[in-house]
Amino acid sequence: MASSLLVTLLLSIYPVLRGASLPERCSFNVSVPENATPGTVVVDASCLLALQNAELPCVKTEGDPYGRFLLTKDCTLVVANPLDWSVQSEYTVKVRVGDRREVRSVTIQVTDVSGYPPVYNETCETPINPTGKDTREYLFKWVFSAEAETETGDVLELRQEGDVEVIPQGCPVGKYGFLCDQDCICKNGARCHGFNGACKCQHGWQGVACDIPKPDIAATTTPSDSRAIYISANVTIHCRVYNIDVDTLSLRFPNTSGIMREGVKQLDIVFNAQLHDNGRYTCWVRDKQGKVLSATIELNVNCPPNSKGKLCDEACDCVQGTGCDRWTGCVCPPGFTARTKCERKCHEGTYDRNCAKTCDCNGGSCSHTDGKCACAAGWYGSDCRGPCPKGRYGWRCRQVCSCKNNATCHHVDGNCTCAPPWGGRDCDELQVAQATSLLESLVPLSSIILVVIAVLVVLYKTGCFVKKDDQEAEVLRELRLVEEDLAQSLQPGWLRRWEKKIRHLTPGDLIGKGKFGEVIQAQLCTPKGNVVVAAKTVRKEDPQSYRDFYREAAILVVVHEEKRHDVRKSNIVQLLGIITAKEKYLLLEYCQKGDLLWVLHQFRCGEGDGQALVDLLRRFLRYAVHVAQALGELERLRIVHRDVAARNVLITVDDVAKLADFGLARDVYTADNYVSTSHDGCHRLFPLKWMALESIEKGKHTCQSDVWSFGVLLWEIATLGKDPCYGDKIYPNVPELVAILAQGIRLPRPPGCPKGLYGLMRACWRRNPAERPGPEALEKSLVAPYEIVEMETAL
Repeated sequence: MASSLLVTLLLSIYPVLRGASLPERCSFNVSVPENATPGTVVVDASCLLALQNAELPCVKTEGDPYGRFLLTKDCTLVVANPLDWSVQSEYTVKVRVGDRREVRSVTIQVTDVSGYPPVYNETCETPINPTGKDTREYLFKWVFSAEAETETGDVLELRQEGDVEVIPQGCPVGKYGFLCDQDCICKNGARCHGFNGACKCQHGWQGVACDIPKPDIAATTTPSDSRAIYISANVTIHCRVYNIDVDTLSLRFPNTSGIMREGVKQLDIVFNAQLHDNGRYTCWVRDKQGKVLSATIELNVNCPPNSKGKLCDEACDCVQGTGCDRWTGCVCPPGFTARTKCERKCHEGTYDRNCAKTCDCNGGSCSHTDGKCACAAGWYGSDCRGPCPKGRYGWRCRQVCSCKNNATCHHVDGNCTCAPPWGGRDCDELQVAQATSLLESLVPLSSIILVVIAVLVVLYKTGCFVKKDDQEAEVLRELRLVEEDLAQSLQPGWLRRWEKKIRHLTPGDLIGKGKFGEVIQAQLCTPKGNVVVAAKTVRKEDPQSYRDFYREAAILVVVHEEKRHDVRKSNIVQLLGIITAKEKYLLLEYCQKGDLLWVLHQFRCGEGDGQALVDLLRRFLRYAVHVAQALGELERLRIVHRDVAARNVLITVDDVAKLADFGLARDVYTADNYVSTSHDGCHRLFPLKWMALESIEKGKHTCQSDVWSFGVLLWEIATLGKDPCYGDKIYPNVPELVAILAQGIRLPRPPGCPKGLYGLMRACWRRNPAERPGPEALEKSLVAPYEIVEMETAL
């Protein structure tokens, strides 16, 4: 009986003893790379927990809310869905085994893998091919174009040139890769990149496969395409919240007003769009825990189709089925120019959009749309530089030469050059040589040569060999590369009309000298007598300096040849002539009082006298009015100055301000205010602290960017010529200044500067170019500060 009782007792405590034999640890640490594929084993829990089959299965209780891992029937923990280290780098998965009460923890460290996940690059985004098959479709379409010889000689032998055009056509939905044979893993409406399979998630989703919910807020519009939002059309702004327990949802308008709703996940506002509705709209959401998220969308109301201008009251009337831009007018297809509403094709030798590219087909014709050459007779090749092969001539080298007896056949017209003693059209007639007295031939020939040499010497001395037309064409080609409008405005023969002889110029004293050029006072001999001029020349022999020289010359010619231009009333410096000989000169009117910056510096000693400051501001704001008038004339001609600053405003003996330095000549007096930077692949010096934000960031120069620079000029006047400075950054570099301006920081209000005048400066520095005042508005506004200056200074 006692032995039975002992056996029963041992059987009852056996499970307890067995449980006590397990490891005392309640958690385990493992790691797995983030690029582990589904099915990868993370940990075998049955081994770690020393389990018996009778105790299976295992169950996850917590720590994996989005199903990244899976416990199999035999208690093995495996990867179930793609991991992403940037979304979640650690998981603590709680596991309960069979009927056991205790819960064990498995801590999984997700390790970062270089180059994973793949990046979705929108720049090289490929289209989706809706007509593609499921397999073995190609991501690209290849188009070949070449020529080869036929038996009849229709084309060419051994042609080395050929064209290969690669057109991305995209993969079918759910496929990616060069052969479109890889399966995409993107979910929840995400887009799969055709190159690498990267996923572009919709709002509210994140992770490699866009299958992990993300607290998010989105701001969108209807129409979704900003180019389709027109003045007086209905626009809907949507604020939508994803995966957030919303407390409040609000929409803030550009004028800082707004609306708010409680407990809703979507907010829609419909209104009739007008110009004043442009700006940023921000959606804000606050959750129950007080966390705030926001999303911003910028509304840019456009003119209706075929309309342009500030008020959209001008008609574009573009041809060729082109679009119409609100500010620039017709947007022409390649091969046409906007100067004629896209009616006129590009000039010979130019092609592409806005005729910005040049082509040389060696006497052949160049397609105005894509620049491909149609060769003249006797030539072939992509640039028509190859003469026809031996034995061929004519158009596309299709004609077969008939020359015989080793004669040479001309590749253009097929004419034969016979070898002695053969003659005749096809060099098939035997000729008998006739001797001629050498002395009889040489004597008259030598006389002719002497006369020709004498004539050539006279022509060279008089400058008749200067090829002005060729030079003018070369300058036009250079200008078209950067300013099509300017090149189109020049009338043929402009360079010849303004050309002066170098012998008519008598150099005088040096006025200014710098790294790139110099200005001298000189006497120009004219039919009306000698005139004092400022002769501006280029010192440094580099292509950019000469390009700037001709740009300034071209602008002044366009201004002076415009019908409404009046030299006596204009506030643009007068052009008196151009010299394009070996030493180049731009001949301008001589302004005795120098530049405005120098004038401002002369009056710094009177800063402490209140009444003197009032008088100075009155006088110098009068100069600002003159500059605004000059900008108005440039705007009418669609010309951008690019360097409006006090140093580039000259003061005449009659106390009139004249805007000068149109070539962005990089300051012949000093280069301290110019910073080397690069736009369109070319390094140039730019007046950084005077430039608009869009000019620094994108290299975009417009009449509105000149207005920004005019605001800095007003600041120079109010400080009597101080150097613009943003805090402690005296000479900021490009990234530093972009960061400063992007934050809304502007030049500070100068001491003693009236609020009205500083407000006008701030208006010139608005981030949106369309919101800046035009030259005419600036001119009107500058009348009011005269009274404000006196009133505020007296107070």
